[in-house]
Amino acid sequence: MHNQPVQHNPSGKRKLSAGVIWKIIGGLLLLIIAACGITIDNVAIPASVNGGSVLPITLNVTIKIDQGQTSNFMVAVLVPKVWKTAQNAAITFTSDITSGDQAMTVIPAGTPAPQGGGMDWPTLLATKVGNGGNLLPDYEWVAFYSNASYPVSDNSTVHATVSIKIKTSPDNLLFKLGYCVANSTDGLSSSDRYATAYSGCFQVNGTGDLIDFCNPQISTVDPRTSLDNDIITLSFDGGVQSTKLDNASQVYLCISGITESGDSLSVCTQTDATKMTTLGLNKWQKDIWPRKLFNLSASQHLTGLRYWFTDASGNNKVGYAGGTAPFLYTFKCQ
Repeated sequence: MHNQPVQHNPSGKRKLSAGVIWKIIGGLLLLIIAACGITIDNVAIPASVNGGSVLPITLNVTIKIDQGQTSNFMVAVLVPKVWKTAQNAAITFTSDITSGDQAMTVIPAGTPAPQGGGMDWPTLLATKVGNGGNLLPDYEWVAFYSNASYPVSDNSTVHATVSIKIKTSPDNLLFKLGYCVANSTDGLSSSDRYATAYSGCFQVNGTGDLIDFCNPQISTVDPRTSLDNDIITLSFDGGVQSTKLDNASQVYLCISGITESGDSLSVCTQTDATKMTTLGLNKWQKDIWPRKLFNLSASQHLTGLRYWFTDASGNNKVGYAGGTAPFLYTFKCQ
């Protein structure tokens, strides 16, 4: 047996042979090649739709599989509850490994999601993915499974085009739509096993008062539906964004009632009738009885309100989204 000559390393650091280095590089390349990933490459959606019409959305998806599996494809959408998307949506897709449109069916609420700790898909999505930045709580995730399951081999790349068609409600609203794609095996078990995307603040040009999920809610009216003979509460929350009333020690209503004939009755003076009650933290509210506030006759009826908030001087006025446009409220029955 021959002894190998000893090579001295003056730095004291162990040198790696060329063979070891290439094994490491090869291992890293294998990890990169074998990595599983799913992406939503782009979302195609119109700028707006009319209330009550069908909203068409297209997702282009790329799926990379390291280990072969047989799974159902999952697509979920974040939508306003008022759309009742579980009953009013149709989702199909095409892909490299299928022929023709592939149907999808809504996953019933309460069905446990894979690797979801017992949570169903809507709960898991809301917990792990979130609400997309929508500021009102009246949203929901609705998830769909492909009607068939599909075998995919090791180290495969699949491209899919998803067609989503949702019949919107007639309501006038702004909402930040969201999307998630995954599969029935991995669920949302790790960030590389699912993908999400959002399409910004989307507008439906419908009827009634604007339901605004996108902008901070400076003002709310309770109840949301009432008639002019009901007592309603108007609130102002100056803490959600900076306005001209940040330093106001008193806040007042400047309000107009719109009659059935189209006349505008204005009450915009700084008196006890318009003075709001402070709740602290720059929050204010005022209860009003519209018929009394506008001194309506028996034959007069209001269809709606336009209103702003002002300081004691009346010079600083705050409207919708902190701007100059009025807040709007429409009277209607339940």
